[in-house]
Amino acid sequence: MSRWTSLKDALLVSFKNWRLWLIQFVGNVVFFFAFLWYLQIGDAHWWQLFFQVVLIIAIAIGALVLHGGTLNYFLSAHQDQAKAAPVFPAFKKALRHVPAIAVWAVIFFLVRAYVGKLDDYSVSVPGYLRSGFPVWLRRMISEPALDNIYSGFVTLLRWVLLPGLLVPFALFSADKGFRGLIAVGDWGRTIRSLMYWLALLIAWFLGVYCIGLIKDWRLDQKTSTLSGETASLILRSPLAIALGIFAWFLACSMLGRRQLRGQSVAQPE
Repeated sequence: MSRWTSLKDALLVSFKNWRLWLIQFVGNVVFFFAFLWYLQIGDAHWWQLFFQVVLIIAIAIGALVLHGGTLNYFLSAHQDQAKAAPVFPAFKKALRHVPAIAVWAVIFFLVRAYVGKLDDYSVSVPGYLRSGFPVWLRRMISEPALDNIYSGFVTLLRWVLLPGLLVPFALFSADKGFRGLIAVGDWGRTIRSLMYWLALLIAWFLGVYCIGLIKDWRLDQKTSTLSGETASLILRSPLAIALGIFAWFLACSMLGRRQLRGQSVAQPE
């Protein structure tokens, strides 16, 4: 029962502060359009290149503070659920620890890029494995089925296992600075939680799978018009953003709760 209480508390705290929702929604939209602006800047003059560098650094720092502050907020929010935790101190702490969060981000995206190379073997690996199966097993498992199994494994690795193993260090870095990058004890206590992994699965389903379905919604091609497709996109986009924010909040909330409980367990009586 206590395990399900943990998941319920993580869900409830995710909805608790409307200011955080507003900051995340506006922040992500601003960074998205700022990145589009960055892509449109020419490179014919030195000042354009300089502005490109300044703009991309500003976007990167802003994104690190936005998400690092969100992680810090949920850590403090679970300390006293009777009242709403303040938002801005969490972001100020993240701003102080931006260098440590940046180091974590570089490591995370390098590892994720390495995992992404597994897509290059989506045909060769399943075919090679199936060729080694005995005849009776090949009759039971078709090549398309093995392709789907491999694709599902890569998806699970990219969106659940890898974030689940590395994102705790993002929280530790946002909260403690560079000391958080070596907080192996806290990390071990976090990833041993079954509810933590269940929350990540739910977050993946909502934030990746469901958003993919929303993105692929299409009007009837025989009757749709350009204005209709534009209206559909305008209506779908806020829903997808809100769903993505909630998925991220759920993961952050469960992570913050697990970190707080891990600290209480680690303290001597």
